[in-house]
Amino acid sequence: MATSEPASDIDISDHLQSVRKEATDGVSLVGECEDVEQLRADYSADDQVYQGKITSVVKDYKKMRRTRPDGNCFFRAFAFGYCETLLTKADECARVKVLVEERKQQAFALGFPEMTTEDFFDTFVSLLETIEGGMSERELIEYINNDSYSDYIVVTLRILASAELQANNDFFINFVQGFSNMTEYCKKEVEPMYLESDHLHITALTSSLKVPVRVVYMDRGEGGEVNWHDFQEDAGAPVIKLLYRPGHYDLLYDSA
Repeated sequence: MATSEPASDIDISDHLQSVRKEATDGVSLVGECEDVEQLRADYSADDQVYQGKITSVVKDYKKMRRTRPDGNCFFRAFAFGYCETLLTKADECARVKVLVEERKQQAFALGFPEMTTEDFFDTFVSLLETIEGGMSERELIEYINNDSYSDYIVVTLRILASAELQANNDFFINFVQGFSNMTEYCKKEVEPMYLESDHLHITALTSSLKVPVRVVYMDRGEGGEVNWHDFQEDAGAPVIKLLYRPGHYDLLYDSA
């Protein structure tokens, strides 16, 4: 009797991505602002660890925006959080436009296909130009919640992270296992949509765009206080704050 061949890693990955996407369709890509206190409903009232960690979070952050838990949450949260700051910072918008053009040329030099890569980057630059011309917060929310536009921005940010990792192969290869080079790692772990992000992805993207980010970690780690880590500290105080719960990132806003 004929036996079927076992599924390859790629087949399994594609299936898991498809299942995750189907399970989260209908959930806003980026939600409205809400009180951080509403996180308490996500956990049992008897869960002293997470209830205690939420108490720790609200000391510094009162508001948050949830993102769709589809594996793109870090890149989506970064995109909205950063563009939200650009609504009132024309000089920063001009700076990043120049930098994005430089990074596009870097991507070409690394072998990214020019036609499709150009399309992705053009969409990002077009968004930046719209912000420069006067975009409201409501318009930005509607833009980021449009799947087509939003996914193009996410792909662009994934390319930026990948290019940063590949361009600095000799340094970053020390932080991955099971891969002979960063190109191989990025093709499997960074560039595909719906794959979760970790410390390395954040390091690469914040380094590429020179954007400082703080990640607040809320997990079952010891102690009643949450821990946090700042990325790209040389670029200044964090302009984006993210709440990390195992496997997921949401946006946080200062209490002030």
